[in-house]
Amino acid sequence: MRLHTIAYKCFKISHFWSCKYIILISEKPCCRKMGLFIENTIMEFLYASLLIFWIIYLYFVKDYGYWEERNVPHVAAVFPFGSLSEVVLGTGYWGTAHDKIYKQFEQERYVGLTHIRKPWLLVRDPELVKRILQDDFSYFMNRSFFEVNPKDYMSNHLFTMKGTEWKEMRMKLTPAYTAAKMKMMFCLVKKCSDVLRGVVKNMTEENNVLDVKDLLSRFTIDIISTCAFGLESDSLTNKDSEFYKVGKKAMNMDTLVLLKLYVYSAFPIFTKLHCFDFCDSKVKEFLSGVVQSAVEYREKYNVTRYDFLDLLIKLRQNQSILEKGEKPGGGQNSSKPEKREGMTIEEITAETFIFFAAGYETTSNTSLFCLYELACNSRIQDKVYSEVQEILDRYGGDISYQALQEMTYMDQVINESMRRYPVLPELFRECTKDYKIPKSSLEIEKDLKVVIPVYSLHHDPKYFPDPYTFDPDRFSPDNCNKRHPYVYLPFGEGPRKCIGLRFGLMKVKTAVATLVLDYQISLTPETEVPLEMKGNSFTTVPSSPLMLVFTKRKGNT
Repeated sequence: MRLHTIAYKCFKISHFWSCKYIILISEKPCCRKMGLFIENTIMEFLYASLLIFWIIYLYFVKDYGYWEERNVPHVAAVFPFGSLSEVVLGTGYWGTAHDKIYKQFEQERYVGLTHIRKPWLLVRDPELVKRILQDDFSYFMNRSFFEVNPKDYMSNHLFTMKGTEWKEMRMKLTPAYTAAKMKMMFCLVKKCSDVLRGVVKNMTEENNVLDVKDLLSRFTIDIISTCAFGLESDSLTNKDSEFYKVGKKAMNMDTLVLLKLYVYSAFPIFTKLHCFDFCDSKVKEFLSGVVQSAVEYREKYNVTRYDFLDLLIKLRQNQSILEKGEKPGGGQNSSKPEKREGMTIEEITAETFIFFAAGYETTSNTSLFCLYELACNSRIQDKVYSEVQEILDRYGGDISYQALQEMTYMDQVINESMRRYPVLPELFRECTKDYKIPKSSLEIEKDLKVVIPVYSLHHDPKYFPDPYTFDPDRFSPDNCNKRHPYVYLPFGEGPRKCIGLRFGLMKVKTAVATLVLDYQISLTPETEVPLEMKGNSFTTVPSSPLMLVFTKRKGNT
């Protein structure tokens, strides 16, 4: 018999005798003077507390037998955290927490688990992953997020949108992220890389040990602010940059945020009441003010800057942002979205915010892990340097968009970095209608959450032999063709694949090429090997600052 079933029977027995005792005692008038029902007020409080505890307990454990009833291999839930207490408490990294379950059930296609009090299904089989993300996408169109507060327009963006609303916005925004648009924006990225080069040169003259996380975060903020808002944030040169402070605050996941997440998951009624705000009010006010003033200024003076905000303003004015020869949907889908009004200022603000938030830590962390692995592997670093130098020599020594596209070995290095350290260690999907798993008796019920353990797939020796060794050759064309395409998912897959992957890779390649060209990068004696990951974070990030040594290459000025 299950623990919560035994507890429930014990509760009924104890509650029966407690009530009998209360009734008998309460009949004595002299006793009523002391307490409401019992002569001892302390005992009355204890009984009330016990009753409340049991009610909450039974509420939590109600679905703890969900997977057992369906004969699905599962991880037992523990009150009040479910199967993943370390991630609920913010003490464990999501990737390794799911990986323990993944390895425990290595012969299974899927595994049941419980998050706080709700059943989730963790999918291990790449073919089933393919069905969820691609083939049967209509059943799993939505990411499993809370209901967005309709009054909080800042949270209603492409990442959180569901159903038809998401589909229409995705079709509208896809042309803003094509290769042609990236090439158009590269001049802005190049300016930031020139600043990065100068800043690192000045810093290494004083001390060649640099905080890489801080450096790359500031570089990324500079790129995002200039491409998304049309403003020079000067985060690299100004340590007190407001944009940098806002970026850090936007990604902060402190104890209060963890508590809000717990309450939302444990008591879904709060998702309907919209009691909590997960985005700092100062972040909202700052970004809203920046976007609205920038849009008003550009529309008033007819300013064109060839950046992301420029494209959104064109959409606001119902203008096409397709370049000559481009198809609606960026060539991925020939169907046209329904005719609708241009983007509102609120929609522009929301999409600019997710451009800012999603591009900040994802890019800086990928660049950071790439430099870390190059520091650990001097042979691979030398090969990257040789490729960068050789290609740039053909382009007059200057980094250009076309030059970056020809750096194929660097592509392999970045892909291997994202395999070892996926930005999002898992993907979440929500079942929108009952779905029968092929070759199985299990039916996934509507609203059930599905987890795709990206970190585990990336570190499964069946797909990536010796998975904790950094080996860019895994991503040679021949090796890629031998693998199942759905065991490597740094950007997700299917219709909800990351819309900004081209922009993200362009930023990472620019940062790595800029730094490797001028410096030999190595570890300090204190550098962690291997790196420990932060627990209370939505993304994969080191638990402590990463310090690396930058030594000037001979012959480089």
